[in-house]
Amino acid sequence: MKRKFLTKLGLLSLACGISFAAPVSIIHAEDTTQPDSTATLTLDSSDTHLSLDAVPNFPFGTVKTGDILSGQTLTASLSDNNKVTVTDTRLDAKGWQLTVTPTAFTNNDKTITGTLGFTPENFAFTDGQAKGWTWGNTSLTLPGSNIKVANSTGDQEGQASATISAATFKATSHDALASGTYTSTLTWNLTCTPDPSASE
Repeated sequence: MKRKFLTKLGLLSLACGISFAAPVSIIHAEDTTQPDSTATLTLDSSDTHLSLDAVPNFPFGTVKTGDILSGQTLTASLSDNNKVTVTDTRLDAKGWQLTVTPTAFTNNDKTITGTLGFTPENFAFTDGQAKGWTWGNTSLTLPGSNIKVANSTGDQEGQASATISAATFKATSHDALASGTYTSTLTWNLTCTPDPSASE
């Protein structure tokens, strides 16, 4: 009888052996942690600046006297020095404004006045278009004063260039014409704050 009891107990132990196993640890979702870490840097503004790095020339070459007298539209031959390049790496920048003050074409005391127009492409960084860097008035009256040709809202910083793809000149008045070369000087001025006296 005793042996039979032990045998039954052994069978019971085998049948219910899992109940006697060591307890298994269960990880609940609320026990899992996801700690945060940080990466920091501090900007050094000692190398930041606003600068006008390149402006275009407008070579019209040798033209016929009759074209000036009849007010024909002259086309410049643009190849080199045909870009406007601005660098703005200032921190917390509020934008900039670019103006041009052109003189009439002069040859000693003789002058030719008229309109010089140019066609610019969009300002672009090396990795894409410069957001908020836009062109304004690109038709310049010669002589003129403080004509706003471009500006930036300050949305993006860096160095961007715009290629001048075409330029024309049409004379509107002139003194008695003289032989020789006539030259117009265009003074480009880049400012970091809007100039209320600039003309659109």
